Amino acid sequence: MIYLDVTSAAQSRLNTGVKRIQRGLHRFLLGRDDYQPICWQTVKRNYRRLDQPGRAVLEEESKTRALGLIDSFAPGLARDALRFFHDATLHWPQALRSEDLVLVPDLLWDNRGSFPWQGAAGRKIGVFHDAIALRRPQQSRIDRYFCRHGVRALARFDGVLCISHEAQSDLHHFWREEKLKPAPTRVAPWPVPFTTERPPATPNFSAHRLLYVARLEAHKNHLRLLAACRQLWRDGLRFELELIGCLAYPDTAWKIFRQIRALQQEGLSIRWRAQVSEAELHAAYRASSFTVFPSLIEGFGLPVLESLWHGRPVVCGRNGALGELATGGGCEIVDTMDEASIATGMRRLLTDEARYDALQAEAKARIFRTWADYWNEIAGFCAGDAA
Repeated sequence: MIYLDVTSAAQSRLNTGVKRIQRGLHRFLLGRDDYQPICWQTVKRNYRRLDQPGRAVLEEESKTRALGLIDSFAPGLARDALRFFHDATLHWPQALRSEDLVLVPDLLWDNRGSFPWQGAAGRKIGVFHDAIALRRPQQSRIDRYFCRHGVRALARFDGVLCISHEAQSDLHHFWREEKLKPAPTRVAPWPVPFTTERPPATPNFSAHRLLYVARLEAHKNHLRLLAACRQLWRDGLRFELELIGCLAYPDTAWKIFRQIRALQQEGLSIRWRAQVSEAELHAAYRASSFTVFPSLIEGFGLPVLESLWHGRPVVCGRNGALGELATGGGCEIVDTMDEASIATGMRRLLTDEARYDALQAEAKARIFRTWADYWNEIAGFCAGDAA
């Protein structure tokens, strides 16, 4: 059996990177006789089968409101407590067989770290996304604690897939820091999560629409982006800016909202949406001229990949994992620590149609990994072949 841990995506319809990847894997594996989606039952400290309400969330057939717009595992914990007497767990690890695969593309920030991964039958493969909370400990003490907890848990797996070379380097660094014996690792970048055919990559220079897809948190660098946009608007450039991304930290979100409102009160074209469906995200990329992604640090940078897949150039940095994506073409490289540099990159793509067309052609020419490619790439590692 192939057991896929879809806990995060079955608890919240938010389309953050981790959840979107879980949904993509679920859609790819759905229909196989040997596939079973599973969720973690926090209170019982074991896995359970995916129930119908969880499947509706996972497959985007339910609505997201209020606290559901905040990316946190707290609502899932509350649900597990309420369902304590109703959820039937899988009675692992005793029920696992040697030929079974348990694939866990989640953060492990809850008590899954206490699950007896070592010694259980089957092949247990984790996925490591990033060490941002450890590399930026000033951002959140709570996140730092839970991220370190997840790093420790991954050392007990039979193998770990890292979504970028930088993520792999960070994971081994913190394993050494914790004096843990490292599990085998393999770098396996995510494919484009969309399951539809790639849309025609036609230029959209004249629309003058900019898109930024990112959660509202400090390292995503929204405030520098808004300052750069303000300068361009004051210089007389006319364009629209759309922000798509859920809430993360209330203090950071409040600062961003305050700047958004100030720009809106000046009559400038800017809007924010907390959560969108796959279809709405498709439409947002298609409607944009290009995207901006001024993030300071990433484990991967999924919106960069998605933008290029849609044939939309990206204004971004080449720092870390983002550089691994940007070097393939289609990106206007800027210094994301400098709002003037960000403004210069955006100005170039707003005013220089030849430059825009060149980057758009580079994006169109790029080859992207499909879910089938990804699965074929990781199959041997998941089966226990040499890492």
